[in-house]
Amino acid sequence: MMKKTILLMVVLNISLIGFSQFISYQPKLMGGVFNYNLILKQEFYCPQDAISAKVQGEIKVDFLVDANGLPSDFVIINSVYPSVDTAYINVLRHCLWEAGTHDGVKSAMRIKMSEKYKLKKYQKIIKKRGYNQPEYPFKPYNPSLEIKETHQLTSKAKTFYKSEAVNIYQFIAEYIKVPEAALKQGLKGIVELDFVVEASGRLSNFKEVKGVGGGCTEEAIRLMQLMDWEPGKIGEEYVRSWYSIKVNFGNTRY
Repeated sequence: MMKKTILLMVVLNISLIGFSQFISYQPKLMGGVFNYNLILKQEFYCPQDAISAKVQGEIKVDFLVDANGLPSDFVIINSVYPSVDTAYINVLRHCLWEAGTHDGVKSAMRIKMSEKYKLKKYQKIIKKRGYNQPEYPFKPYNPSLEIKETHQLTSKAKTFYKSEAVNIYQFIAEYIKVPEAALKQGLKGIVELDFVVEASGRLSNFKEVKGVGGGCTEEAIRLMQLMDWEPGKIGEEYVRSWYSIKVNFGNTRY
């Protein structure tokens, strides 16, 4: 009986080892639906020729996410209209991804994304944000989508509120609102965020490095979005860059 049990365990272990060698996980959009919708509303525009043609439909795109989480090699599976397809691919190019894995190793994988394009929906987005084609008020800017690290910048991104330059930590201390859920649960601590300051000054691709819970991460993001941003620079050009911040909940003295 003992020998049979040991033999069964050995067989099971071999089976599990063999199975684990074929486990793959698809790439995931960093920040999930929140970041996707944020970038879609900021970066998608309605091409004038598509508006005139009154086209609608579902765009489907197949593309590669490499081992660094960067998208490329876009292939349209279902086209709505050439200029609409291009506008949607531009949105996907702005998104960052967590690379897929095969046997625990980050690997390049192809995935599919789709978006239902409805003219009225995007006209409402345009009206709310105040522009059609995404604006770049800071010039000259580098059109590359490469994201620069802080140490690469000549000048780090700067923060403003109501057209006045502000110290980001003083701003947080003045405008932070600890969520009711966090207060009720007695949650305290530091939320650490990474995000991208686009060359346009818009913010995207929020990533929670460390959380507290109780809505604190959402409040930290709200604070960042309350401010206006001047992008980081390399030389005289504005570029896309990473920004990191720690927001202290429970002790708002900075």
